[in-house]
Amino acid sequence: MSLSKLSSFLPLILILSVSLVLFQCDTEEDTSNFEEEREERLSELEDLRDDLNDQISELGTRIDRAGDEADEDLEAAYEELTGQRSALDRAISDVESATSDTWESVKDNTGSVYDDVSSTLRDWRDSLGDQWDDTVNG
Repeated sequence: MSLSKLSSFLPLILILSVSLVLFQCDTEEDTSNFEEEREERLSELEDLRDDLNDQISELGTRIDRAGDEADEDLEAAYEELTGQRSALDRAISDVESATSDTWESVKDNTGSVYDDVSSTLRDWRDSLGDQWDDTVNG
């Protein structure tokens, strides 16, 4: 290849080299951001699961103590929250196995699960009022 032909490719090679460097820097930043977001979401979901587990345990204890006279609302809350815990466990698993390529979808889905579980827990607390307070405060 002659020097003149090589010099005509030089700008193209330079542009490609710069593009690759810039793309590589952007990818590393995206990966770091993904990892931070994933850890934050995982922490939020695990904290919610801990709260949910505490509430389910307290409701279960209260229902067991009441025996056949257990309030239907408490039993309904227990069953619904137990189902919500399963959804929360799946969301945690999804976050743990997420990759940077799947993160946006996982983030959206697990955000919805977080909102649903939080809302359900809050709704049960509100609807049962004093009965809930008696249950969780012993």
